[in-house]
Parts: sequence; C-alpha cells; structure tokens
Amino acid sequence: MPSLHPILRAGSMILSSVILIIGECGGVAAQSTKPPPQQLNLHDPTPRPPDLEQKYSTDPAEAARQEQLAAIKAAQIRQQVIAATDKLLQLTEELQTGVAKHEKDTPMTPQVVEVEQIEKLAKTVKEKTKAQ
Repeated sequence: MPSLHPILRAGSMILSSVILIIGECGGVAAQSTKPPPQQLNLHDPTPRPPDLEQKYSTDPAEAARQEQLAAIKAAQIRQQVIAATDKLLQLTEELQTGVAKHEKDTPMTPQVVEVEQIEKLAKTVKEKTKAQ
C-alpha cells in the first residue's frame, strides 16, 4: 500500500487546486453577472389637482392658427353643401319632368334610380349641415 499514498497525495493536490480555481472564478463570475439594482417608480398616492393654467393655456399664435384652420374647414363644408344642394335641385327637376312625361302603363325604373340618388344626396347634405 505504500504506492497508493503518493497517488492520493497527488490527487488531493490536484483536487485542491481545482477547487481553488473554481472558487476564484465563481467569485468573479458571481460579481459580473449580478444584476444592477432596479429602481421602482411608484405613482404618487396623494392625488393633486391638475395644473389648469398649463392644461388650458395656449399660445396666441397657435390659437389664431387653429381658428384659421377651423374657418377654412367650415368654408369647405359650406361649398360642399352648396354643390350638393345644387345637384339635389337638378335631380328633383329632372325627376319632375320625367314623372310629367311618364305614361301610365310603362314602368318607372329610371325615376326610381333618380329617387334613390336624391335620397342619398339629401342624407349627405343633412349630415354636413349638422356637422357645421
């Protein structure tokens, strides 16, 4: 058994050096992989009134620009309503002349199509005038 003693001694030295190396690397690895502390942002539990001046105040130039854009949009809608009303008048006059020329025994298919167009146009005019 005397031959086992030097082998055990060499094995224990190798084992201790491996443990030492792993311990040193493990300490370095543990330090480098440790996540940084995270900041928690909790909302303020006490409700505060909003800053009304900041919320409702506007730049005078911005207010003037918004008024100008609103006026332009209103003018465009007004022009669209006028054009749609003119078209509506034209279609109703055509329908009246078509009904006046209509014979009793023939179908009124073209007049039905005109009536549907008049209804659609009247709805769009009504919606646009409500938008103003």
